[in-house]
Amino acid sequence: MNAKPFLAEPDVDSAPDAALEPSLALSEVAHKAMMGMLLSGELAPNEVVTERQIALQLGISRTPLREAVRRLEGERLLERQRNGALVVRALPIEEYMHILNVRRLVEGEAARLAAGRVAVAELELLKSRIGEALQLPEDVVTPEFAASDRDLHALIAAACGNPVLQQVIGDLRMRTAMFRFGRLPQRRKTVCEEHLEIIDALMVGDAERAQKAMHHHVDQVRLMILARLGGQ
Repeated sequence: MNAKPFLAEPDVDSAPDAALEPSLALSEVAHKAMMGMLLSGELAPNEVVTERQIALQLGISRTPLREAVRRLEGERLLERQRNGALVVRALPIEEYMHILNVRRLVEGEAARLAAGRVAVAELELLKSRIGEALQLPEDVVTPEFAASDRDLHALIAAACGNPVLQQVIGDLRMRTAMFRFGRLPQRRKTVCEEHLEIIDALMVGDAERAQKAMHHHVDQVRLMILARLGGQ
């Protein structure tokens, strides 16, 4: 009697159902798209999010969108109200200030670790971009100014050598970037000078100076918000 061939059981951990992969991929697309809407203000704080409308706008079905929504709820960027409505979570000023305090700690540490580890050519390019921003009038708002700020902080986080710290910084900066506080005083020249001080410290590899400069930079944001609150 011939033995029957052995048929291995499928490894459910290493071989997920192929039919689920497109949905998973689309949920990631939906998550990134909705994050873009949140960061740009297209989806504003306290605004009701209509899943059907978002799905139509993104050209996807409701299933992957629901996965993205659940993820954003877990990240406390969206929330369900008692009546079941899905809204963009407004970040309270108290929470914003708490986040800034944590950013001061982690970004200061990242700057300390990154000192002397960032390519000089990249820092020189950033200095050039910041120098161009310094030539503009104080009240002129340009995407490049925001981009240079984002790129400097991202460069430091990537160079600190700690991927967990890098991820934490990215998450915290994303949350503060979504904060809507009305029109704030322009600080272009001051911010540029703070950035240049951080860059100079990184270039010469002075870890203590880099950490101190980053602390000062974040402290100035906190003081500006407090001054704005005091003027209301």
